[in-house]
Amino acid sequence: MTGRDRKIAIGASLLMTLSVAVNMAAFQGRGPSEASSIETGGLPSRGSWIDGPGVGSGPVTPETKPPALPGPSGPPRQSEDVNTAALTRGIQRELDARGYDAGPPDGIAGLVTRSAIFAYEYDNGLVLTGKPSEPLLSQIVLGSSSLQQNSARPGQTMSPDGESLVRDAKQKLNALGYQTGAAGGALTPELTRAIRKFETEQKLKVTGRISGPMMSRLIRLQGQAKAHSAAVAHAGSR
Repeated sequence: MTGRDRKIAIGASLLMTLSVAVNMAAFQGRGPSEASSIETGGLPSRGSWIDGPGVGSGPVTPETKPPALPGPSGPPRQSEDVNTAALTRGIQRELDARGYDAGPPDGIAGLVTRSAIFAYEYDNGLVLTGKPSEPLLSQIVLGSSSLQQNSARPGQTMSPDGESLVRDAKQKLNALGYQTGAAGGALTPELTRAIRKFETEQKLKVTGRISGPMMSRLIRLQGQAKAHSAAVAHAGSR
């Protein structure tokens, strides 16, 4: 290598060393964000490309959910009661118009109304329930419905509601001294005879079956008997 070549090599080496020194000084003078930009080749920070433009790196506010709507409370139940009362009033009116004496159309299915329903079901060969229902109203008004009939024993098959009504009628008749046969909800020959005797003595239409007029008279007489017993007991205590 000649002396000239040796000088060129030394000069190039000095230039490279100086360039590296200048770059290192410039890098040390930059802030952390600038250094990060240099390290990542000018790409935005990880937080910015995850959160999106304009989204801060502070705490995230939890999503606010709308308040839950209140569930059903009293009104649906009240609506059911209103519908039942309206249905009962309709049955009472229709039975009264046909001579079954269901009592005033007050929408209450009391003993008199239930006994009138029982009598209608008995006369039409239906299952004895003594209970108001939409099929019953349809049967009364239109003369046909989906009500179950029993051709083998018309007017003799009973539901638990019907049996409960029979037991009630037996108890009231027994309390007045009428013999109704075996206890329970069955329709016995003794019960039929007791009803006929009661209807005859009370000058009611003789049917031999539970009816609205029969139950109404039983309730009245039972009330009078209780009032009489109370008066006797009060007089004896003086």
